[in-house]
Amino acid sequence: MQTENYADAWPEVLDERRDGDSVVLDLRIPDGLAYFPGHFPSMPILPGVVQIHWAIHLARGRFAMASRFQRMEVIKFKNLIRPRYVLQLHLNYQSPERRLQFAYRSHDEAFSSGRIYFHDE
Repeated sequence: MQTENYADAWPEVLDERRDGDSVVLDLRIPDGLAYFPGHFPSMPILPGVVQIHWAIHLARGRFAMASRFQRMEVIKFKNLIRPRYVLQLHLNYQSPERRLQFAYRSHDEAFSSGRIYFHDE
């Protein structure tokens, strides 16, 4: 998928809180997100692969992570993420295990979560 404006490919980061190996990002999902057209025309939703991509990309900017993707575990998509949603992305990176845990949440509602493992080259 090509995007006319690279900025249209990312959520708006409203706030960031860090506590050791954990970061919580408050995100707003823009209306004009490049991934919405065609997914689906009558009810745009954020694709799961984009949620995983954002988690990895946003974590890399905040943690000294191992370089290469290895595998994913327990990836769960519980609720749909729609335009204009404001939610939190919880990131936790355990360096010894090279494991990134992510969870998209809003208050007590879970949207998606999982674990992603990395290894050095």
